[in-house]
Amino acid sequence: MEKRSTIFGFLAQVFMIYGITTGLLNVFCMLFGSTAEGYSTIFSLAGTGVGIATSFQFLLAVTIVIILRIIFMTDMLIKNMPVPARITAMFVSVFAVIVIFVFAFGWFPADELLAWVMFIVCFAVSCAVSVIISTAAERQENRKLDEAVSVFISALAEKQENRRLEEALRRVKEEG
Repeated sequence: MEKRSTIFGFLAQVFMIYGITTGLLNVFCMLFGSTAEGYSTIFSLAGTGVGIATSFQFLLAVTIVIILRIIFMTDMLIKNMPVPARITAMFVSVFAVIVIFVFAFGWFPADELLAWVMFIVCFAVSCAVSVIISTAAERQENRKLDEAVSVFISALAEKQENRRLEEALRRVKEEG
């Protein structure tokens, strides 16, 4: 479980994810924008980049996603939910937010099956990558914690051994 978020941590997460998202959107616009112009509001400027309205839509979406992450991945609001249920609830909520944005802002034609299939595939891949990265980060953090515990236990054992030796030395001095 993650630690409590501060406003600075929250903003750092929002703008980090927003920066990555915006960068990827601009690359997609350069590669596919001319072809997709008119098909999606994301490509309204064709190959020249992402429009201001779309940029703010993605900033809002990223902000909501980070809020959902805080809700589901900290104990701030939800105290007793197993981690797999938290992850599932978060992904379902994020999916719902994106679906709402698709309809509200015309990110792609909502009446085209292929667009939905491509969206679901992209969403599934991004979720899988997110889980893989999170799992790797958690394993690394667990290794560091295990090492710290080992060092602590070694230091504690050494301290106890030193106390025994001091006690034995004190008894020898008293007897001698």
